[in-house]
Amino acid sequence: MKNCLVIFYSFFYRLFIGLPSIIIGFFKDRALLLKSQTDIVIRDIKDYGIHIFQKPLKEDEIKILLNDFKELKKTNLIGQHGQLKGRIYQEGILTPLLGKYVKKIKPYIVEFLDTEKVNVEISYYQESVPCNDLTEIPGGEFHVDDNRANLKYFIYLTDVEEKNGPFCCIPATGTWRLKRSLMRGIMWELTNYRKYLYEFLINYESFEKGEKLILGKKGTHFLVDTTTLHRAKPVVQGVRKVAVISFNRASLI
Repeated sequence: MKNCLVIFYSFFYRLFIGLPSIIIGFFKDRALLLKSQTDIVIRDIKDYGIHIFQKPLKEDEIKILLNDFKELKKTNLIGQHGQLKGRIYQEGILTPLLGKYVKKIKPYIVEFLDTEKVNVEISYYQESVPCNDLTEIPGGEFHVDDNRANLKYFIYLTDVEEKNGPFCCIPATGTWRLKRSLMRGIMWELTNYRKYLYEFLINYESFEKGEKLILGKKGTHFLVDTTTLHRAKPVVQGVRKVAVISFNRASLI
């Protein structure tokens, strides 16, 4: 009986709250694309889906973040498979240290989403090593994180060259500009099947030539609209460590 109630509530929420929120969000986000922006960070995210901050974080900051990750490893299980491989995460803010970066970056999120109602969906540290199986590489295939407004703040904690598995994206495919985004958004909201964020009605081959690789020394940090088509290149040598904070707009219903 309890399981039936959970299933009913989940279906009710998706149909009467999640689905209308997706549709309202579609029109809101499309309208925001037409809004003139003077801030270079917001303009870059709107036009290209990504802004790379010109000044990297200081080496002392990276050392503190790496130590935070190291301490968490002592008391937390690290994901072993799929999207969670090498990850220590929490819904909301993982550690007080990452909370400081939430405060730092949140004004950009508020301005881009045009609302004060912003959630920290998830935050995490992740360590990636060489792996040949794409299904075992977190974000190793082209995908979108969601079809509603979603932004992620990345900090490279190690030097990242092409061999180290950089973050990659296809500029100007976010904020519902990718073909059939609304259809994928509706199907994802109703089913939560990951295929609607990955292979469903997406022609990968047509995008690979326009792929932008984000390379940089440790301390490189950037803000991404992850409704933009993106992936993580496989690590073929060395290790890649990152800190990530994911933001989204609170439900519009």
